[in-house]
Amino acid sequence: MSIIAEMKLFMEPRSVALAGVTRRIGKGAFNTLENLLAIGFKGQIYPVNPKTKEILGLKVYPDVASLPMGIDLAVIATPREVVPAVIGDCIQRGIKAAIITSGGFAEADETGKELQSEVLSIAKRGGMRIIGPNSLAVVNNFSNFTSAFVASPTDKIPVALVGQSGGFLNGFAGFTSGKSIDLGNTSDVDFPEVLQYLGDDPDIKVIALQIESMRDGSKFMSIARKVSKKMPILALKIGYSEEAAQAAASHTGSITGKAEVYQAAFEQSGIISLRSVDEMGDVARAFINLPPFKGNKIGVITPTGAGGIMALDALSQHGFEPARLSPRTVERIKEFFPPWSPPTNPVDMIAAAITHGYGRVYRYALAALLEDASVDAILCICGIPTLEAIQQVAGGKSKPVITWVAGQWDESLLPKVKETGYKAIYPTPERAIRALAALREYNCPAKKA
Repeated sequence: MSIIAEMKLFMEPRSVALAGVTRRIGKGAFNTLENLLAIGFKGQIYPVNPKTKEILGLKVYPDVASLPMGIDLAVIATPREVVPAVIGDCIQRGIKAAIITSGGFAEADETGKELQSEVLSIAKRGGMRIIGPNSLAVVNNFSNFTSAFVASPTDKIPVALVGQSGGFLNGFAGFTSGKSIDLGNTSDVDFPEVLQYLGDDPDIKVIALQIESMRDGSKFMSIARKVSKKMPILALKIGYSEEAAQAAASHTGSITGKAEVYQAAFEQSGIISLRSVDEMGDVARAFINLPPFKGNKIGVITPTGAGGIMALDALSQHGFEPARLSPRTVERIKEFFPPWSPPTNPVDMIAAAITHGYGRVYRYALAALLEDASVDAILCICGIPTLEAIQQVAGGKSKPVITWVAGQWDESLLPKVKETGYKAIYPTPERAIRALAALREYNCPAKKA
């Protein structure tokens, strides 16, 4: 069986056995079956629990040995000491893939390490692939599948998030993913296999990785080089400090590596290296909401002079330059500006707006910069009410328009933001321009060679 076919058993199963599923239901029950039904899974479900015959209207099997043959996937949540036997029974029933959510293996103690080794040995002999142990879940919103015992967002966003922590299943930096894989202890399935599967996935446009460690760096780099030419791969390496490395060892049993080694590997593989979860969300948002571009000349529209200066500082930090507006563009918009404040870049439009109307001037200036061939991309500085106008003018255009929404705003305002339809929104100019730089970096031919 090919790697992609094996990964489809995890990500797109037609049938799933839930070994060790709880009888409890409702809030705080941590019931995988309940979550699987709630997400609308259309395949066959086979709960396994020796203490009951029915959960949520489904027949419950007393043990794995009682299951029918040929189930695609097993999700195992039993105590660690019985997992080896459960794996053996799964193999006898023809199950070729298992997600082990149980903890207490290599990340815990010597007994756990021995148990993990035993599980892996049994699985290899039986031709079974393993995700975990200590994996919170695999989630595929496009197939309405989850192995999680906690609820997670169900957005069908074309971003795949792969990591060694289930904490990211609920998203990062105000952002969620359409597919998520927590590799747990990576005893078997690791980043290379997942990359190979996602590289041919029509649902996914961006792959985001949260890495503590990996076993086979050369295999990872070889596959990443190929996949990164098809779609951007973002990577956040954690566990550089001595304290963080110790925490990683107790978290997934990982042995972390030096920052320099990973950074060099990412660069050689065409991977965009990130420094924080905020940056991961920011860059992913840019890739799925903005068109590609390669230049470094940026136009800025601002209602505040200080905001324009801050934008110029951010441009300088990431190798951008303020675009020199074409004479035609200047001629088009100067009629709105007083003689003592002619239009330049940044286009500080507050004086023009006072006389001719904020919305009118903003729309006109944005339309002019969109048509200016000397402008490669545009940074708009505005408040939430202007987002709708930006969407109406810039939506569907082939030039990226990114926005710094200035001022204080919190989650209570998110519904208003969603109503505008505009999504390339950032809370600071630095974060907006860093995301734009990642977009340019990926689409630069030198980076694609």
